[in-house]
Formats: sequence, structure tokens, C-alpha cells
Amino acid sequence: MPVTPFHFGVGLLGKGIAPRTVSVCAFVASQIAIDCESAYYLFVAREWPVHRILHTFALATPVGGLVGLAVWAVARRVRWLSGRAALARDCALRPALVGGLLGGLTHPLLDGIMHADIRPFRPFSDANPLHLAMGLGPLHLACVLAGLSGLALLSLRDRLR
Repeated sequence: MPVTPFHFGVGLLGKGIAPRTVSVCAFVASQIAIDCESAYYLFVAREWPVHRILHTFALATPVGGLVGLAVWAVARRVRWLSGRAALARDCALRPALVGGLLGGLTHPLLDGIMHADIRPFRPFSDANPLHLAMGLGPLHLACVLAGLSGLALLSLRDRLR
């Protein structure tokens, strides 16, 4: 995991490009949910590999979608959201679902570049052709630049309104 918060930059870029379609809340929640697998194997079980089935496109993407649905379901029942229109819109069904799916889809991609133990194309292949497609520094920089670009796009849209 290129330290999970770095992933959030990709979610911000998605939000900047399609603000009514992508939920940052669901994107972030999906990233955290998927990395619970790594945290378990790293800190609790202390077993290798730490990136297993949730770090595959086949499972991370639907898990992201389920997390998006959970974000939407929880947001519908949280009363304090009613006074926060922007947050309520971010957690609406379509943005939450898209944000969760985007989070699930990008997680194995980003982690696959960094970690040798990820098999992103399982069950179809045990190969990781993503590994070391770029160095750790450029990967983290790309994530930060994605986040800054997303924030800039959101700010620009706000000013144009």
C-alpha cells in the first residue's frame, strides 16, 4: 500500500473531474476497508503475504461497490447530514457507488505497483506485471499531484459558480 492516505489523491482527482458522480467518502472508505486485510495479516496474524484476496481486481472492485452501498445506507440514517448539503450529495447512492467502485478498482493498481506480494489478476494469473512499473517516490508524487489537481479542479468549479 503506498501508505493508504496517498491513495486518497486519486479519489480527489475523480471528484474534481466528476464532482456529482464520485464520492470521496466512499472512495476513502473502500481504501480503508481493503487495507484491513493487510493490517490483519501484518499486525494480528503476522503472516506473509500480507496482501491477499482483497488486493485483486476480482474482489477489490465488488468490495468497493459494497462499501459504497454501505456509505450510502449509513448516510441516509445519519441526521446531522441533513444540514450539510455537500456531504449529503457526496453520499447519495450514485456517487457513493461510483466512489466505492473506483476505490476498489484503483487499490490493487496502486498497491500492485509497489508490492511484490500482490497478485492483482488472481484468479486468472499469479503474475504481477504492475510491480515496479514506477519507483516508490514517483508513485507517491503521482498520488499527491492527483490529489492537488482534484482540489484545484474543485476550487475552480466553485469559483466559476
